[in-house]
Amino acid sequence: MNGESSRIGHGVPVSEAVLAGPRRFAAEWLAVGEKSVVPVVAPSGVDDAVLDRLRTGARSVGASEVLRCGLEPGTAVERLAVDSGLTGGASVLFVVPDLSGAVLASGGGYVLVAGTRSFLSGAVPGGVDAVRARFGRTARRLAARYPELPGVAAEYPPVDHAWGKPGDVRADSFVARQLAAMESFVRGEMSGPEFARTWFEAWRMSQERGERLRAPLERVLNHLFFVLEDYPIDPTLREPGDVTDAELLAEVQAALRELVPDGV
Repeated sequence: MNGESSRIGHGVPVSEAVLAGPRRFAAEWLAVGEKSVVPVVAPSGVDDAVLDRLRTGARSVGASEVLRCGLEPGTAVERLAVDSGLTGGASVLFVVPDLSGAVLASGGGYVLVAGTRSFLSGAVPGGVDAVRARFGRTARRLAARYPELPGVAAEYPPVDHAWGKPGDVRADSFVARQLAAMESFVRGEMSGPEFARTWFEAWRMSQERGERLRAPLERVLNHLFFVLEDYPIDPTLREPGDVTDAELLAEVQAALRELVPDGV
């Protein structure tokens, strides 16, 4: 890729548009599209696992190419097909051409993955908070070998802590929708199939958003998930041994009694 095509807008080099130094993304770039930053442990920098994140993130925003930029001044920028043999490195920046996502490696045993929600939905499966929390745990374990990791973890902590009981759950979350559906079902405001469809859709979206749980809420909702897997939403498909409407109602009532001892 030639020097002219390595620039955007009014002649600004790609790396300068995205970075505010060799180890940090520019606040101005992050503000456009409400981008988030996620640290990932990567002792070798951009390795095969990180390249897979990059490819999936790029595809999530409809990109078929990425820009590979060295961090040294004057380094040429390469435009590479996502499905080609991309090569990583210990000191390198990858950027999606529309600037919706990027991956930065600059040493220290980690890389930074940043981008819009669409880019990160592919690059960071499980959600931003879940990966940040995992990075924090790993950073403590590897601090002696990679002393920079704890500081990076402190800079990018989970936004929401894991929820352990209904009172912890953010009102606009999909876990809150699961709990609301459970309460509606118990009050007789939903049929079994309506409840199952609503609850499963909220569960799916919760997983996509990376909403994190801990006991007892995690245990109770996980149990209910397996109960619902044995419940036929279409009653014409019911087989012997399947969970019945009455059994499902009893399970949901028991779950709410455990989570909300004073009732709903």
